[in-house]
Amino acid sequence: MKRDQARRLLEQGLAEFAGVRGHLNYSSEQVAELADTSQGATEKQLESAEAFTGRFARCVDLLVNKVLRSLDRMELNPEGTLLDVINRAEKRGLVGCAADLREMKDVRNMIAHDYAGAKAAEIFAYCREQKPVFDGICQRAVTQAEKVLSLRS
Repeated sequence: MKRDQARRLLEQGLAEFAGVRGHLNYSSEQVAELADTSQGATEKQLESAEAFTGRFARCVDLLVNKVLRSLDRMELNPEGTLLDVINRAEKRGLVGCAADLREMKDVRNMIAHDYAGAKAAEIFAYCREQKPVFDGICQRAVTQAEKVLSLRS
């Protein structure tokens, strides 16, 4: 892949990621007062919780599949598996522990396949608990991407 194409992909990924993170932050504020369990929740509250977990899943997906993969391309790393991408993020210091981001990716898959909502309360509690950790990963990844873009302009 040519360097300018890799650059465009990273810039596009960062722009899309910023928008999705804004939506996640909005949803996080909307569910701040909700209990981790869905017992007694109104339809509106359940809808807000589902929006929050869905947005969390999209953010994780965009971070790994667009931002981190594009960052790898810009730094001339070989294409690799999801584990390769996550492990390189850990080596760069973007993720404190690769297992954390792998777990987030696994939960993203649970969210995508929990059609009946059987694990909705568990997923909601996890996403809310992990959001500060995820925010730190996101900030470090964005900072690194912006640094790489500025060095290669």
